[in-house]
Amino acid sequence: MPVVSLFDKEKKEVGTIELKDSVFSVPFEGKEVLVTEVVKMYLASRRQGTHSTKTYATISGGNSKPWRQKGTGRARRGTLRASTLRGGAPAFGPQPRDYSYKVPKKKIKGALKVVLSERLNNNKLFVVKSFDFEAPKTKNAISVLQKTWNIENAIIIGGPDEKNFILSVRNLKGYTYVPFNNIEVYTLLAHKNVMLTEEAVKYLNEVMD
Repeated sequence: MPVVSLFDKEKKEVGTIELKDSVFSVPFEGKEVLVTEVVKMYLASRRQGTHSTKTYATISGGNSKPWRQKGTGRARRGTLRASTLRGGAPAFGPQPRDYSYKVPKKKIKGALKVVLSERLNNNKLFVVKSFDFEAPKTKNAISVLQKTWNIENAIIIGGPDEKNFILSVRNLKGYTYVPFNNIEVYTLLAHKNVMLTEEAVKYLNEVMD
């Protein structure tokens, strides 16, 4: 069972904390397809699907027969809205649709474990007891994250009690605060470092096991 250092927000070691093997010691090798599948599901769910073209029923004009059936020397034609004519309705044009689909919860949980374990193995995962800001100040967040911790890009996973810190970090480029019960594989992969609060570690040890 991995044991990592527990820091305060000033990067002073205040103890240690255990991470469960079943959550933070899952090998990445052989699980690449699993992670890819979950990421593709997430990206599909973000597609707006609002693309649309007019159909045979909605395009203007062509309500009457353009010329008589016989005697003109031209091919018979009942409307000018046909897709084979210039200005006609597109054939099989895109219509609004929902691209989202579901992946089993076990796969999502497994992919999360793989990514968290990979970050830990590469020394890109840190555990902070709490940030506990007295007031929401972006300047304080910059001081803690960039100067004290020297981290330019990170996903910060914590609980709902860090309200002042959430307000302080929400406008900072390169940082994303995510509640511990709303973690996404895509968001984890989009950041180089992972910062977990002690509360988040306890939640992951219990729920993700």
